[in-house]
Amino acid sequence: MPEFEDMSERDELDEVFDLDAIMHAFGITEWKNLGQLASSSAANLSLLVEVQAQRYILMERQEGLVGESVRHRYDFRHYLQQQGIPIPALHLTVQGESAVALGENFCELQQWSEGELFSSADPRALAWIHDAGTMLGRIHQVSMRYTGEQHRWPSEVHMGAMVQGWLNLARARAEQSEIQAIAVALLQWVEQWEAVLPAAMMAIGSARNIPELHIHGDYHAHNLRFDAAGVVAVLGWEASRWEKRLFEVASALFSFSALQWQAENGQTRPLTKRGLEPERAHQFLSAYRELNPPLPGEAAHLVDALILVAPMVIVNGPLEALFFAEQELETEQIDDLMARLAWATSLPAWLGRVRGMLAEMWQENG
Repeated sequence: MPEFEDMSERDELDEVFDLDAIMHAFGITEWKNLGQLASSSAANLSLLVEVQAQRYILMERQEGLVGESVRHRYDFRHYLQQQGIPIPALHLTVQGESAVALGENFCELQQWSEGELFSSADPRALAWIHDAGTMLGRIHQVSMRYTGEQHRWPSEVHMGAMVQGWLNLARARAEQSEIQAIAVALLQWVEQWEAVLPAAMMAIGSARNIPELHIHGDYHAHNLRFDAAGVVAVLGWEASRWEKRLFEVASALFSFSALQWQAENGQTRPLTKRGLEPERAHQFLSAYRELNPPLPGEAAHLVDALILVAPMVIVNGPLEALFFAEQELETEQIDDLMARLAWATSLPAWLGRVRGMLAEMWQENG
């Protein structure tokens, strides 16, 4: 039988989940409940447990697109683990499956990831950014040799369609906002990006020598864990798919050099008043380049890729309070969001000015 550190927590969880039955399906009868993770709720299972002195997370599997098969996720994950990529192991069920059915959903029992969360303010941040670039380089390098079936997303969720969808959402949010200053600033942000988006899409669409492979799909600071040796765990593989590697390089570059990450809550804000922080961008790109130098002409399209991926990262990061907050904004929050919107609105022009610099960071020698 399991041990519970908080009986009230067990009662709350058991109202929603039959924990004993789930653990039995994994072939486990003796286990210890160490409590829900801080970022979860009783309605969203994410439970830290101990089994034979080993820690795991019992969690609901994050599902992908409607109708999408999860077979690629497990096959690609297994292949990468065999190639030495540090991905936490999944405890298999009695039948050898990777997940247990939980009504219409599924549960996984994933090995607990040791290591520290990334924080932009940490003195080790530059070294960790270099490590993150190296790890992405390793993932892409071994992914090029993967012989499994290509897992492609439908055309309606390709990169251009996704970014336009987020910009449409932002336009709708501006029209609905009762705060005039926010509405005007958000609309200006949308218009700035829509002005440069078509040219960026055409440039990448007509470009040659941009490799395609299976990407991680959500490679950012808080899907990694670090220690003195570098990256010790890579999490969050739900969006893995066949894609141009350039998009993932751009998204990860933006994540580490444009956003300020807070380890304690996972929230992000702009790292600088304008654009990306050059030294962090250089650390990431130089590390990635050591394993994956750009093909001829590829680096010239790095800014085009940034133009496509940045709005999605911004909406789900620095501007998330505008889209996902459940409570009304207070005056202090409004002032902060106005500053963030000013930063986000200035990005397209800033990226246009540093196109050559960022390309050189990736392709330089020595």
